[in-house]
Parts: sequence; structure tokens; C-alpha cells
Amino acid sequence: MEVKYIMKKITFLAAGLVLLFATGCATKAGDAQTSADADNETVEEIQEVEEVSNHPYGISKARYAELMDASLVSTGNTYRLKKVIEKLRAGDKVYIAALGGSVTEGAGPSNYKDGYAYQFVRKLKETYTTNNGANVYFDGAGLSGTPSQLGLVRYQSDVIDVLGCNPDLLIIEFAVNDDGSEQTARAFEALVRNALEANSECAVIALYSAATYGNTANQKKVVANFYEIPQVDVLPVVQRAISAKDFTKEKYYTDNVHPTKEGHEFQADCLMNLVAKTDAAEAEAANAIPENWCKPKPFTNFTRILGDDSNVKITAGDFGVIDAYTQSIKKTGKGNFPKNWHHTAGKNSFVMEIECKALIFTYKEQGSWLSEKYGKADIYVDGVKVATYDGGKAGGWCNCVPVYLIDEATSAKHTVEVKMAEGDESKGFTIVAMGYSK
Repeated sequence: MEVKYIMKKITFLAAGLVLLFATGCATKAGDAQTSADADNETVEEIQEVEEVSNHPYGISKARYAELMDASLVSTGNTYRLKKVIEKLRAGDKVYIAALGGSVTEGAGPSNYKDGYAYQFVRKLKETYTTNNGANVYFDGAGLSGTPSQLGLVRYQSDVIDVLGCNPDLLIIEFAVNDDGSEQTARAFEALVRNALEANSECAVIALYSAATYGNTANQKKVVANFYEIPQVDVLPVVQRAISAKDFTKEKYYTDNVHPTKEGHEFQADCLMNLVAKTDAAEAEAANAIPENWCKPKPFTNFTRILGDDSNVKITAGDFGVIDAYTQSIKKTGKGNFPKNWHHTAGKNSFVMEIECKALIFTYKEQGSWLSEKYGKADIYVDGVKVATYDGGKAGGWCNCVPVYLIDEATSAKHTVEVKMAEGDESKGFTIVAMGYSK
């Protein structure tokens, strides 16, 4: 909400006054006082005072604008985002999604709908629609602990399937979850490129949230600049504001990464600042999606595995049960991976025949509060043991752990086997989700 600053100047004029009575008379509160020396009274002026704003943290309007501007890395090519703004104003249907980790999910405040994504959409409706946003459809697709590669696996089911179409506006926020590796950068690129290609007017915003341990914005800026998409980086601004005592670390963070309600609002306002700058900018022609990819070994034709298809054949073995206790999402309170492969007991392996060049494999670390004991599973690719993963790792909270089992430049046929480690055949293990690139 725009803050109106009231500046008042009060001038007392003391010339030409004549005493009406010889004796003084009492004055009412707030009346101008007169005296026998009125002709010589100095003109008094109250200095202009800027009131404290009602923006988060009570920062002045000018300072708040300065911080928001500092968060804007680039407006990128403005064509697509301007199209979204036009649709909002025209009352056309606009489909918006925010894909990311726990910050996008709304972690921090007591109510997840006070998260930045929800606040941003509310502000967008208030500012750019005339029908209270009845034409706006929003999907908050944040999930705690999600890095870019798991976001890539989730994208079809958690964004497109939920909206019923490809989004018109997609916010991608994984900067505080990714590890800075080339593999996460490649998954981030696949998300950006797939969204741009699927809808010729889809605007993608790269959002880099803040954490006390930093973020991986610099890694992602290379990709974002390559596709000329808008970018907002909150981290250096938060660091600067804390250093300048605009607010304290405790006023922005609830822990080492999740913002307070006010912190989420600041992040939402930084996004609104991007939209406002884009709205005010000169119109640009649409930029072409580059023919080549930014990163090597691209995740082309990425597909989530939900069962057999033309490239996949699964024999579940003793992994044929559905795990009802996969990681839940705040907006539903339910497990977010209803299709999974769960082992409870037995020696029969999970075997998958697949033709691909890359395979993302995601398993669950069992919640420490659950009674079922989880164990270790050995993973074989083409008969060679490549890893052992511990589904019962201490500190687990039903969280998802995505890993790359296959990562090659060209597609080939492979056999993937998941077998419980010796001695753990009576324990649980869950393959939460998988996706491949061909």
C-alpha cells in the first residue's frame, strides 16, 4: 500500500495586530497567542518532518525504494512480462506459479499464506486488476528442501497439472537450496527453457532468496542472462540493510534462511518493484530462445517417471507398496508424492530398463518420529554398483534426496537395480520420484 507522507508548515503572522483589551485574556487551546510585542514577534516555522512509513520495519519510503531498486539485478527482455501485465489489466485469465523450496512454500511465518509468493500475488491483484483478481489463478509450488533437480522432476505434476496449463508467469526460487554445482545449474536451465518454450508468452522470473549462509545466485545469473529473463537478488540487499541497521537479522530471519512475515513482504515488494519497472519501461520486441543451450549435456525432453512408457520398463519386485508418508506440502497437508515405490521387506530388487542420457533418482530419508525402520539400499547401473543410500539416516524428516544415477551426453539403454543392502532386507526404503532426459 502506498504510503502518503504529510508535511505541514505552520507560519504565525505577527504583523498588524492590535490589542483589543488592556488586560490580558485567556486563550483557548490551539489559538494563536498575542502580546503587546506582537509587532516584533519573530515568525516561527516548524520544520518539515518525514513520518515513518508503514512499510516493513518502518523504513522511510525513500530508503525502502532504494533497497528494492538494489535487489533488481535485471529486467531482462521486458516483452513477456509486459504481456502478463496487459492481461492482468484487461481481465484476461492469468496463470501464475511459484516453484521453489521452503521459502516459496511460505516457511517462517505462522501462516504459510504470509509467504512472499502469496503476498506478491495479492499485491499484483490489488495493483493491476480491476476485479479483485478474479482472473488470476495461482499455484504455490514450494516444497521444503527442494533443489533445482527435484524441481525439474516435480514441474509437470506440481505446476502444469495443478494449473491445468502452462503458466503465464513462473517464479523460480532455488538459490538457497542448490549446492552451486553444474548439475543444479543444468536443472535450473531446463526449468527456464521448458517454460519459455511451452508458452511463447510465459514470463519467467529468477528469484534469488537470502540466507545467512549465502545463495547460489552467481551460478544462476549466467543462465538467466543467457535467456534474458528478469532477476531479483534479495541477499546482498538484506546484508546491506542489516549492516546499515535498517533492520536486524532477527527481524528478517526466523532462523538461518526462512524470513519473518515482514521479510517475506520485503521479498514480495522487491518482485513488485520489478513489475513496476517493467511496466514503466519502453516496449521491446520478443527475444528468440537461443538455438543452443547455455550449459553442456542439457536435460532435453525431460520426463517424470510414473510407470512404464516407451522408454521405461519397471519390475517393482519387493518395492511395490505405496508409501503414505512422503514429504508433505503445507497447502494440502498431504504427501506430495502419491506415486512412489516403497520396500517394506523382502530380497527382490526393483529393476528398471530405461533408455536415457540422464536419470534423476530421488529417495526418502525416513522421519525420525515414524515407527517403521528404514535401511540402506545398494544401487546398480548396468550391473555395476554405483552407490549405497541410507534411507534411515539420522535426522531424517521424510525429506527427499535427489541424486544423479546416469549423466551422459547421449542416450543409451541402461538397467537400474535397487537392492536392499545385506542385513537390511526387513527394513523400509522408498524411491520417491524419478525423471529422465532422452
